[in-house]
Amino acid sequence: MRSLSSLSLDDVTRTIRDQAVPILVALALWLGATSAYLLRRLMKTKAQLRTARSAAEDAARAAALAAPGGIDPEAVLEILRRGEAPTLDNVYAAMQRNERTATEPPEEAPSEAVAEASVSSPG
Repeated sequence: MRSLSSLSLDDVTRTIRDQAVPILVALALWLGATSAYLLRRLMKTKAQLRTARSAAEDAARAAALAAPGGIDPEAVLEILRRGEAPTLDNVYAAMQRNERTATEPPEEAPSEAVAEASVSSPG
C-alpha cells in the first residue's frame, strides 16, 4: 500500500473516477437523510409556532380584558396579526379604526334603474 504522501493527483482522480457510483450513492443517501431530518425539525417547529401563537393570542385577549379603560381584545389581536408593536397608542388607534368602520353605513348596491340604464340595447 502506498503512503498518502506518495499519491499523485492522477492517482486521486483515477480513484474518484473508478469509484464514482458508490461515492454518488453515499452522497445521495447522506443528503436524503439530512433532508428528512431537517423536514422533521421544520414540522416540529411549525407545530410549536402554532402553539405559541395561540398562547400569545390568548394572553393578549386576557390582558386586554383585564386592562383598565376597556381595551378591545380583538384590536390587540389585530395588531399582533399585522406584526405591529402592541403599544397602547397602536391599540387605541386600531380601536378607533374599528369603531369608524362599524359606524359607517355599508355601501348600497346600485339600483336596478341605474344598472338598466348603463346597459345599451342591442341593435
